[in-house]
Amino acid sequence: MKKIILILIFSILLFGSTRGDVKIIEASENIQYLSQKIAVDYLLLYNKQDATFLKRSIEDNIKRLKASVDEISEMTKSSSSKKLLVYFDYSLSQIKNIINQDKSIEKVNRILDFGEQFIEGADAIIDEHKYNYTKEEKMLMSSKKAQYLFEYVTSYYMASKIGVISDFKREKMYQAIAQIDKILKEANEYHYSQKLKKSVEQICAIWTTNKEFFSNQEGLYIPHILLHSTQYSQDILEEIERYHKKNL
Repeated sequence: MKKIILILIFSILLFGSTRGDVKIIEASENIQYLSQKIAVDYLLLYNKQDATFLKRSIEDNIKRLKASVDEISEMTKSSSSKKLLVYFDYSLSQIKNIINQDKSIEKVNRILDFGEQFIEGADAIIDEHKYNYTKEEKMLMSSKKAQYLFEYVTSYYMASKIGVISDFKREKMYQAIAQIDKILKEANEYHYSQKLKKSVEQICAIWTTNKEFFSNQEGLYIPHILLHSTQYSQDILEEIERYHKKNL
């Protein structure tokens, strides 16, 4: 009897720990996605697009990113994760300052660097809280990862067209393109419903076209077309994300 009670207690603690880890991982993925949204909006702002709308969008995404940082802070017991969160807060304060200053190539590069740091830091937090994922959880995480990778590739594509991308960052962009290829291949091989499978095929078709523009340094500069098609793909990925959440 005593042994059964101990097993039950252990199971409850393990379940609670896993649910906490899931929330921390989701918040970390949100940080990655939002950091890239901020980068894309700043690049549009640099290109003299609607300043009022874009500044408001950046400010809203800073607030959302901060909310994800606070969520992790409340849940994690890891001292190293907490140290990263302090750095995230510092980075957000720097981004707030940048968007209220005159635009420059240097500030574009700083925003891109902050985006890299958020991705790296969030990956470290995810690694600290990972556990044995089920197949559904792996597919869920892949769909969320693809969403931020689309933004990541778009930001570096835009940066390359205004001449502010280093060879290192260009290589990172190509690595992200390869990651998207892998994720979409896995999604295409997954046994979705007929309706969802058609949606996946749509993403793959859009990506096949977009990838040519992202990869071609000398090609046309069509940021708004790519942003629109990327947003459409992300909407489908959110639908896939909801599908896997239901199956958990």
